[in-house]
Amino acid sequence: MILHENPWVSLMDVGGYVYSHETRCQGRIVAVLPYRETPGGREFLVRSEITPCWGPDPVLSAVTGGYEGGDIADDAVRELEEETGYLVRTADLVPLGESYASKSADTVYTLYAVDVSGLTPGEALGDGSAHESSATTRWLGPAELAQVRDPQVAVMYLRLLADG
Repeated sequence: MILHENPWVSLMDVGGYVYSHETRCQGRIVAVLPYRETPGGREFLVRSEITPCWGPDPVLSAVTGGYEGGDIADDAVRELEEETGYLVRTADLVPLGESYASKSADTVYTLYAVDVSGLTPGEALGDGSAHESSATTRWLGPAELAQVRDPQVAVMYLRLLADG
């Protein structure tokens, strides 16, 4: 049963279990973990942006975006360019499977990594929203990456390590 809905999110109740459904993207989000090889070791690119549900200050998180229909890999390529300025092809993406956000949401994340070593980013234009317009990116080593609180970052890193 739907308890509440708007164009962005719905609250659902199934036998007294209440959870959220992201209506705006049909409950699907893409997350991308760009990385590069450096003489000092592999580095990973994350976003620093204000995420209001996590507080008023910028927080480090994954490159993410909502599903817009069609092949979700196309959404990954678009989000990567929008949020980091890196332009890649879908063939460059390393599929890392899917993940849930939490037990309080039915959102499914489709996860990718991508090697951007040697690429020069263009301008990260964002999607026009206020939070994206003030966001930046940061390169982190593995120890710093492990401190990022966004769970999708940890899942992508672990799966990338497991894949070799």
